[in-house]
Amino acid sequence: MKIGVFTDPHYCKADLLCKTRRPNLSLNKIRTAMDAFVEAKVDFCVCLGDLTDHNHEDDTHETVLGYFQEVMALIRSYDIPFYFTPGNHDYHMLSGEELSREIGLPMPPYTVDTATCRCIFLDGNYRSDMQRFDVGGVKWTDSNLPPEQIDYLYRQLRSATAPCVVLIHENLDPNLEQRHIVKNAEDVRRVIANSGKVILVLQGHYHKGGENIVDGIRYLTLPAMCEGESVPYQIIDLP
Repeated sequence: MKIGVFTDPHYCKADLLCKTRRPNLSLNKIRTAMDAFVEAKVDFCVCLGDLTDHNHEDDTHETVLGYFQEVMALIRSYDIPFYFTPGNHDYHMLSGEELSREIGLPMPPYTVDTATCRCIFLDGNYRSDMQRFDVGGVKWTDSNLPPEQIDYLYRQLRSATAPCVVLIHENLDPNLEQRHIVKNAEDVRRVIANSGKVILVLQGHYHKGGENIVDGIRYLTLPAMCEGESVPYQIIDLP
């Protein structure tokens, strides 16, 4: 089977954010990626978070909600099953309930079983006090996976009869820049490694991207779609 993956569009109307981000280009970049997914006949597609952003000076909650609805209308127009794990920027101005309603999916953790693999979606947008960012406030350098999600991951891996893929916005790969890594990532990686069933971990968040082998498992971090004028996405063949 094939899946199409992109991450970190940060879509909003700002011409430039953080010196290198071009958020206003991201809607057309998503369109380009979706066209490629159609041509490749992917079984489903995924955004690994930070679907939208906001112009820090001007945008209201209603404006950002409008951005999210605009992106979702584009994605739905392709009639490809779409899955999503939220990023820290998605929680800046929108609640988990709003995100769930607009996407038509529960907030992670949740699992998607296909004929050949199990995909486990996680949400690392929790502070050290285990408040989700939309409740306690976003602190992107303090991302954590709550104990109940680690237990959920353990149970989903234990019951899996097919190869597994783990999908999360923040980073579990210990080789990336430290601020981007989930604080209790070592505990999560131990569950992943001990299962013997995970063939791939997909991540966003770290805009440069990266790829490493950790405990014999491929950890792939996709480059951010919002950076510059390039259009990064991946079409991944799974068993």
